Amino acid sequence: MVVKALIDHPVADWVYRRANEQLSGRALSCAVNARNHLVRAQKIADAEISSTIAYFCATHATEEAVAAFIASAKMHGYRKLAGKVNIHDHAQKAVVSAYAQIISGHAEELKLVVAHNPAADDVLARIRIGGEETVYPLRLRLFSFNEDGEDPSSEAAFDAFRSWFPDRAAMVERVRERASFRDKALYAGDDGGPALSRQQLDDGLREHTLLTLGLIWAAMDVTSHKEPEPFVVQVLGAISTVIDQVRPSKVCKHCGK
Repeated sequence: MVVKALIDHPVADWVYRRANEQLSGRALSCAVNARNHLVRAQKIADAEISSTIAYFCATHATEEAVAAFIASAKMHGYRKLAGKVNIHDHAQKAVVSAYAQIISGHAEELKLVVAHNPAADDVLARIRIGGEETVYPLRLRLFSFNEDGEDPSSEAAFDAFRSWFPDRAAMVERVRERASFRDKALYAGDDGGPALSRQQLDDGLREHTLLTLGLIWAAMDVTSHKEPEPFVVQVLGAISTVIDQVRPSKVCKHCGK
């Protein structure tokens, strides 16, 4: 019941309600499909029909949530940067979801706690710094990779991603591996068919449910931006830089170089 516990949470309910109200077009369609695939993933897992199909549904939910965020960003002030992400390319979507993971990690380091405020029907972020707790409405504006939160430079955001790897080759390999992992969960190899233990499945379902929720929330949040937020520019700029490095080099069809 890993997915159900998360998608039935009051915060998740708020995210989906607001997303249905504020998203439109492709962004809304992808957000709805993302949630539907999370529900399917849990049903398949609980029925013990196939751990690999359940995992595939969860990974597809994340990819649809990435598409929802990119589509929403294109519609609400970030067309040039968001347009650099090809939502039909698994590797490029893997870069976006990886950044969602990085941001989630930073939130955990800050001991950020998210809770629904039913009186105002809003979601609040509680951050403890030192011995003091501060409460803010949860917005993308709360985050920044730069010391100056108004600085849109993407260099620090790119460094946060690059620091995961010893070199560029390892970064490229990891992105492509992440992009193909959903397929590896379905296709047989030399050693036989794919398999996941229940613990591996539950861990994967939890990770992708949280990523999906976070990306749908981000897609919904950008609809309220009157001007481009520095944090979103930081992230989209860094994503574009990573994509430029992991994208296969173009080969001339005439000379093969």
